[in-house]
Amino acid sequence: MRKLIIFLAIVIINLCFTGCEDALAEYPKSRLVKENFYQNETDAFAALTAVYGIFSREGEFPSIYYMSLLENRADYSNGRGSQAGFSVYDSPMDNTSQSRVWDAYNDLYRGINRANAVIDNVAGIDNMNANLRNQYIAEARFLRAFFYMNLVKYWGGVPLRTEEFTSLDQIPAPRASASEVWELIISDLHEAIPDLADTFPESETGRVTSWAAKAALADTYLNIEEWSKAMEMADDIINSGPFSLVEVQAADDFLEIYGPESTTHSGEIFSAHQSITNGNGIATHIHLRNTGYSVGGYHAWLPVEGSLVWDWDTTDLRQQFSIYTEYVNGNGEVTPLPADTPKLFNKYRDAGTTGSFDGRNNIPFYRLAEMYLIYAEAASEVNGGPTPLATERLNIVRRRGYGVPLDSPSNVDFPEGMNYADFKDVVLEERVYELNLEMKRWNDLLRTGRAKEAIEATGKVWDDVSLLLPLPVDEINNNPALGPGDQNPGY
Repeated sequence: MRKLIIFLAIVIINLCFTGCEDALAEYPKSRLVKENFYQNETDAFAALTAVYGIFSREGEFPSIYYMSLLENRADYSNGRGSQAGFSVYDSPMDNTSQSRVWDAYNDLYRGINRANAVIDNVAGIDNMNANLRNQYIAEARFLRAFFYMNLVKYWGGVPLRTEEFTSLDQIPAPRASASEVWELIISDLHEAIPDLADTFPESETGRVTSWAAKAALADTYLNIEEWSKAMEMADDIINSGPFSLVEVQAADDFLEIYGPESTTHSGEIFSAHQSITNGNGIATHIHLRNTGYSVGGYHAWLPVEGSLVWDWDTTDLRQQFSIYTEYVNGNGEVTPLPADTPKLFNKYRDAGTTGSFDGRNNIPFYRLAEMYLIYAEAASEVNGGPTPLATERLNIVRRRGYGVPLDSPSNVDFPEGMNYADFKDVVLEERVYELNLEMKRWNDLLRTGRAKEAIEATGKVWDDVSLLLPLPVDEINNNPALGPGDQNPGY
C-alpha cells in the first residue's frame, strides 16, 4: 500500500504540470499551488499541454514499447531481443514484456488523470474566453476517450476514473465492462465535437480537431460493430473534411507523410507530433545499424516470412517504401541485408537523429486513407456485400499505393461484384498494406476474431491467453475494488 501512496502522491504533484514548475517551490506547498493554479487562459493551456505530453518521449505511450507491443503482436512482425516476448502467443508474456505492458497501462491512466484535471478545473476559470475554455475541455474529453480506447481494445474492461485524483479515498474503482468503457468513449467524443476547432494553423498541428473526434468515433463504431454509424462518420470525413490523399508517383513521395521533415500533410487527421527534443525510437528499433536510416540500429521488429508484408507485390509503391532488402553503406556501395534478416521495415527513417530516442517522424493515429477503408468495410457489412461506392473507395486507396490516378479505373483495381467474404478479406489485407506499423493490425485481428487463424498461419502456436493483456499486479493488489478474479485469463 505504501508503494501505491507514494505513486499517487507523485501523480498529485504532476498535476502542477509542465509550465508551472517554477511555482512549485516546495513540495509541501503543492496543494496550495494547485488551488491557486487554474486562474486564467495561460494556466488552462498549460494543463491541456500536459495531457498532450503523454505522447512525448517521457513514457511508454505510444512509443516505443507500447508501439512495439502492438506491432510485434501482429502476424507480420516478430520482436527480436528483449522485444521477442511480444511475439509469443502460446503462453503468458515474460516478466520483461509484462513490465512494459504495465508501464503503458499506467501512462494511459496518467493521461486520463491529466485530462480529468482539465475537465474538472478549467470549467471554473471565469477569467478567459468562454469559447476557448469550452474548446480546451473538449480537447481533454477527446484525449480521455482516446486513452480509454487504447485500454479497452487490448485490456478489455478496465476501471473507469472520470474525476481528477485528489484523494486516496478515490483509489477503489471496480473493473467496468468493455461495453461500459465504450459507452464513456462515445459519450466523451460526441460531447467534445461541438466545441472542438475544425482546423489549426500549421504551427499548432497535432492538436485535436472535430474531425479527429469523428475519426475516433468511426474507429469506435467499427470496433463495436455499429456498422452504419462507422460508415456515416467515415463518409462525413471523406466528403466534408478539409483533407485529401497525398498523391504519389514514386516510393519516396511517401516521405511527405512519414518523413522526419514532415510537419503535417493533407491526409493527416490526428498524429503524435515528434521532434528532435520530443522524439521517438522507432527508426532505431526497426533498422540495422549503419544502414543510413537511423543513428542506431537494433533491428528489433522483423518482417515475418510468409506474411502479407513478406509476399507483398513489389510494384506497389508502399512496399518499395516500407520494406528494404539492401542499403547503401558508408562507402557508397549497395549492400544486401544479412541472410538471417533479409528484409527489414523501412516506413520510419531518420538519418538526422543524434541519439536513440530523438526520431522526428510523427506517429499517425488517424489518416484520411483509413477513413476510406473504414467506409468500405462498414458499407459492405451494412449491405451484406460491397456496394459500388465501397469498392471504389477501396480502389482509390489501392490506386494511390500503386501511383496511378486516383479517380480512374486501373489494372490494380479490385473488381465490382465481389462477395461479402472475399471483400472482407481484401479490405483487411489492404489495411495491412496501407497502415502497417501504425498500430492497427493487432486490433484488426482481435476485433474480427481472426487472431488465432492469422498467427497459426505463420507457423506459431496459439493460446487464448494472448487475447487480452495483463492488468498490472499493483492495480490488482492495491485497488480494494479489485481482486485476483479481475485479472485477465492466464495471468
